[in-house]
Amino acid sequence: MIGGTDMTKKVERPNYYAIIPASVRYDNNLPGKASLLYGEITALCNQKGYCWASDSYFADLYGVAKSTIQTWLKALEINGHISRDVIYKEGTLEIEHRYIRISVGGYLKTRLPLH
Repeated sequence: MIGGTDMTKKVERPNYYAIIPASVRYDNNLPGKASLLYGEITALCNQKGYCWASDSYFADLYGVAKSTIQTWLKALEINGHISRDVIYKEGTLEIEHRYIRISVGGYLKTRLPLH
């Protein structure tokens, strides 16, 4: 078990390419494997135009705790590499949908999908 994650569980590993621009690769403000997480997010954005994956999905994929993923996502967001939109179930704090979008040069590259 690594980071509270059972490594015997089979994790689906995406089979598409990821893009990690120099602005992310050489950003010394990003902790751990945050730049690799960014690449994973770009790969998922290439599939649907936005990233829908949960913290649990990423934690299983990288064999780390959900709190580590949350730290990496926050660092990517604070440093202007991604934006996150969360839609809560009406009248609750339960997340209904989360959309992670890529920022390029401070501008969003993808758009929030229409429901």
